[in-house]
Amino acid sequence: MEAAAALHEVLEGYQRPLLFLAHQDDEMGCTWILQHLRERMRVVFMTNGDGLAPAADEDPIQYADMRKKEALESLKTAGLEPGQVRFLGYSEIEIYRNLAKLKLAPLSLSEVIGFFEPVRRSIAEAVCEFRPDAVFTVAYQGGHPEHDLVHYFASLALRNFQKDVEVQVPLYHFPEYELTILLPMRFRPWFPGEKHWLELTPEEGQTKKKMAECYPSQRDLIRNFRRVVGLLSLPQRFLKRENPVDRFFGREQISPVPGDFDYRRSPYRLDFLNYVLEDFQGVPISFRDCIRPLVVAWEDDPGKRA
Repeated sequence: MEAAAALHEVLEGYQRPLLFLAHQDDEMGCTWILQHLRERMRVVFMTNGDGLAPAADEDPIQYADMRKKEALESLKTAGLEPGQVRFLGYSEIEIYRNLAKLKLAPLSLSEVIGFFEPVRRSIAEAVCEFRPDAVFTVAYQGGHPEHDLVHYFASLALRNFQKDVEVQVPLYHFPEYELTILLPMRFRPWFPGEKHWLELTPEEGQTKKKMAECYPSQRDLIRNFRRVVGLLSLPQRFLKRENPVDRFFGREQISPVPGDFDYRRSPYRLDFLNYVLEDFQGVPISFRDCIRPLVVAWEDDPGKRA
């Protein structure tokens, strides 16, 4: 309890917190942070959220606009104003197209880097503009390639920023999911870093539920996710009086990212466990072929990341 109280005090003490997210609805994994730092928080979304438009048989532009409105409503529910939120607007469809291109033609690396360079630069510019005293982002955990990309770009931007200002700025990440989107958003049991729990009060838990309700486009996904959590926690129903589903969503995890974190290393040693079922028009997206080459290019050439 003392350690948790100390962590809460540290987190609540940040005056210029900056949150980087890949997608609209990624904020559901860090609602404690949003609710406790809402007056000071700045949120940056990397993508425009159009990735699910083809599956929904929707126009990508209209679908992206809907996702933006949903995110603004969700963050408003958490206590943030529209002026605290920025949408970089990069197309998920095009991001996946370029990752697939790299998978099919490894020699296209320079071309694909050229596509991602504006994304990297936009995130770096946001860090320089907001000058954060803490940065939060989704975990680098092999669940979704865009989660790992926004995490990497945030880390890279922060490292360069720290060299310029000669001040250490902590980077925190929080889990979303691994293996498939329906598995609980927790760090895996063998996760090597520090794992801290953030407990939501009943009122904060209700706010989180209302935030989820701001995403009608994700209603079926959220319903299925809650169903999976209910099945996994079924034994607890017979051992405890509290609702295990509410208990699950009433707790969030966070971890400080160590300075020597190796982004070249696959989140899962067996590459087929990264980005399970993620593909673009039938081309599987993998860490080894699609993400690692980009990371290596920026890590090994400081000129590319200035």
